[in-house]
Amino acid sequence: MATSALRLDGVTYRYGDRTALSGLSFSVAPGEAVGYLGPNGAGKSTTLKLVAGVLRPTSGTVEILGAAAGVDARAHLGALIETPGVPPYLRGADVLEYVAAVRGMPPLDRAEAVRRASAALGVHERLGTPVGELSTGLHRRLLIAAALVGDPEILVLDEPTLGLDPLARHDLREALRALRASGRTLLVSTHLLDDVEAVCDRVLFLRDGRLVGDEPVREGGPSNAPGDRRTVILQFAKRVPPSAVRALLGPDESVTDSAETELAVELPGDDLRQAELIAAIVGAQLPLVGARPARDRLTQRYLQAVGREDP
Repeated sequence: MATSALRLDGVTYRYGDRTALSGLSFSVAPGEAVGYLGPNGAGKSTTLKLVAGVLRPTSGTVEILGAAAGVDARAHLGALIETPGVPPYLRGADVLEYVAAVRGMPPLDRAEAVRRASAALGVHERLGTPVGELSTGLHRRLLIAAALVGDPEILVLDEPTLGLDPLARHDLREALRALRASGRTLLVSTHLLDDVEAVCDRVLFLRDGRLVGDEPVREGGPSNAPGDRRTVILQFAKRVPPSAVRALLGPDESVTDSAETELAVELPGDDLRQAELIAAIVGAQLPLVGARPARDRLTQRYLQAVGREDP
């Protein structure tokens, strides 16, 4: 069994005179979920294309389960890179069946492959709908389901929650968590740090084609289960006593003073629970004017490693 699901060793890639990646090296263990963070132009999408075998490195090596990335390795890997164009008149079933055919699956096996992939992403009931009639969230989930056709061990995803509203992002994160829990290896490139916190064990920071950080998502350990906690800062129009909010919380949640008109609430890391709490506060007629996540340590580490994006 290969010790690494993915491994890049000294990879450089050039587009003409421009160097997109320079001496990039990292590995991802089987079953690990890794976030890949960096500003626009850092080389994230180029890296994913090299892993998927769409591009070949100018120098260095890219391996999938111990074999060189390319045609022979693609059976083990599913990829969503950027936003592929799909004719709007095609049904979801047409898209997934096409992917199964391209993967070389026998015709008799394709229907089951489509069923399994679509069920994993919760789009099985919409396979008869033309792609152009799907919501943005369902469209994105269909594309990830296409990457999952054939049950590849490794998934490489570029901005999986791009353009989704909060509820659709929540649902897609839950689907990605389930894929991680099933033992698949995930490499997720994104600009959204909370997606990485919700799904990944480890994070890589990329700047100007070079790796500038490699560490656990959470300081002190890799755990990032759905039960992990978050702190939300509630902003009020006037001072509200903590006891007024504490009465709305569950036994595993807490509230403390944060500032004159702010309270810090610690609760399980779930978007829906946060929405329920805000609705309860509004229902209790407390003068809530805003809510924001506390400045998280991953954000601080990102800024330290990568800096601010150039204007």
